[in-house]
Amino acid sequence: MSSQQQEYKVETLASGLFFGEGTRWRGGKLYVSDMLGKKVYTIDAAGNKTVIAEQPHKPNGMGFLPNGDLILSSMHETKLYRYLPDAPVGNNLELYADLSSLFTGYIGDMVIDDSGRIYVDDVGARVFEGEGLRPGRIVVVEPDRTISVGLEDCQFPNGIVITPDKKRIVFAETFLEQLTTVDIVDGKLVNRRVFLDMTTIFASEEDRAQKRGCVDGITIDAEGGIWLSVLRTGTYVRVDCEGNVTDRVHVPGHEAVACTLGGEDGKTLFMSATRLKGNHKTIFEAMVALDVETTIFTTRVAVGRGDGRP
Repeated sequence: MSSQQQEYKVETLASGLFFGEGTRWRGGKLYVSDMLGKKVYTIDAAGNKTVIAEQPHKPNGMGFLPNGDLILSSMHETKLYRYLPDAPVGNNLELYADLSSLFTGYIGDMVIDDSGRIYVDDVGARVFEGEGLRPGRIVVVEPDRTISVGLEDCQFPNGIVITPDKKRIVFAETFLEQLTTVDIVDGKLVNRRVFLDMTTIFASEEDRAQKRGCVDGITIDAEGGIWLSVLRTGTYVRVDCEGNVTDRVHVPGHEAVACTLGGEDGKTLFMSATRLKGNHKTIFEAMVALDVETTIFTTRVAVGRGDGRP
């Protein structure tokens, strides 16, 4: 697999978050969940942060319904809420769907299709409470808010996108170090297969020893290229629709957590990158201790947003 040697100019948009997840762009603003800060922010083009919601059970993935309504996840509650923009912060969330009957772990990321169907990650285990990793699932929330299991036996499902042709979902299985794809047939997820084995990209002996192929958040562009937040490398990697690496953006000294495309022309890549502080054995230990700090970086890319989601 080859990679262009383009040099990217990385700029700082905003800082002061604990752990920025679920980045989305809409209406001239970046939306981001500060999972550990227990708040959801918008960030404008000048880097000004505004708290739009407070979530004591930790926000994570988010998405927009076809009518523009923002759906926020409450990670530990395993519930989805509709954001009410005209209500005051602290009283502006309305229960949308309770997923607790199907979940064994926390809510991770989510993606919403053009009909308003929501695909939500269940990571499988409550890792912040000391549980070991175990398989999770993708849960489907229909427009009428009925819920069902769409896909079982997912190994820490994470970043998730719908391709521009609306025919497939691609999602990261973080600690399996791979991207998986499934076909969408009448809202059902079928024909599961491996889209990309990250160990072929991070294949050196040192890479393998440190499991550097772990992917967190992802986003998709107009050509079906997918930007990957490669967690332990401080690198955002673009792969084309065939899984070939085309671009890399480095943010040294940080964990690459989440990304999305936006800006006026859709060609700004927003990157949520987290620096671990202290001496911890795992990222989860650092997060529990709040020894983390997130900065939102930006860079300009050649291919912008398209018809894929998010």
